[in-house]
Amino acid sequence: MSKTAIAAGVLSFTLCLARGSALYSDLPVTLPPNLPSLGYEANQTAEFGGLVGFAGGAPIAIDSVTVAMSNWAYASQWGALGVSPGYDIPLTLDLYAVGPGDTVGALIASETVDAFIPWRPEPADCPDDAYQAGNGQCYNGSLSTVTFTFSDLSVPQQLIYGLAYNTSNYGSSPTGVPGPYDSLNFALASTGAVVGTDPLPGTAYWNTTTAGDYADGGAAGVGIFRQDQGWSPYTGAIEFDGTAAPEPGTLPLLAGAGLMFCGAALLQRHRHRRQATSTHR
Repeated sequence: MSKTAIAAGVLSFTLCLARGSALYSDLPVTLPPNLPSLGYEANQTAEFGGLVGFAGGAPIAIDSVTVAMSNWAYASQWGALGVSPGYDIPLTLDLYAVGPGDTVGALIASETVDAFIPWRPEPADCPDDAYQAGNGQCYNGSLSTVTFTFSDLSVPQQLIYGLAYNTSNYGSSPTGVPGPYDSLNFALASTGAVVGTDPLPGTAYWNTTTAGDYADGGAAGVGIFRQDQGWSPYTGAIEFDGTAAPEPGTLPLLAGAGLMFCGAALLQRHRHRRQATSTHR
């Protein structure tokens, strides 16, 4: 293969990454009406997340992170505390280095957004205040996505993330007042990583004040953000987008695959963005 062909492939690959692509994702390309989820108020939670590995090689830079949220609150319950389409709540995404023994290391970055959460549909045609979605199935929650923006943030090949927010009784600053945030959950995927890797399958990182919620019964402490076991097959529903260098040894392959990879990555990204927009309508 000629040096010119290799250079062309590398260039197409690099241009693709410059526009941003998924470095880690377990989000469905098309969001279903709902997914299994972790309720922060119901499970006495302040923060929940996991350890992820990114596709590509160093250097790695994060542009944005998108999470899926399952909202169980509907307008006739809490309409006075929001607007007709939904309500706002501050959500914080923390990014940590991986410490010795896969412990939570130093904080790399933290970003808080004033997230808009659409009301789920009103109860209809289903038992126990559930609603019937367009597929004819009954659900208690509905999915939407929230995106955190990081401006070309340099990160290691692996990191631990944690999503944090306050409910009436839990979080770093509980509100002390019941609200729709008490019915807001972090959605969980069951497919594992479709881009990137899950270095510790079946493992999550959790801050809950209930000892019995941890797999070790709280032996390693409660009310701290730490590793927990027994989560297979679930992981937080999340996507990291950004740029990464090609893996070592792949440069000759890029000549033939660069444009194909770029097109597939951009199509996937477009689908995610289109779905994120539609879920906020």
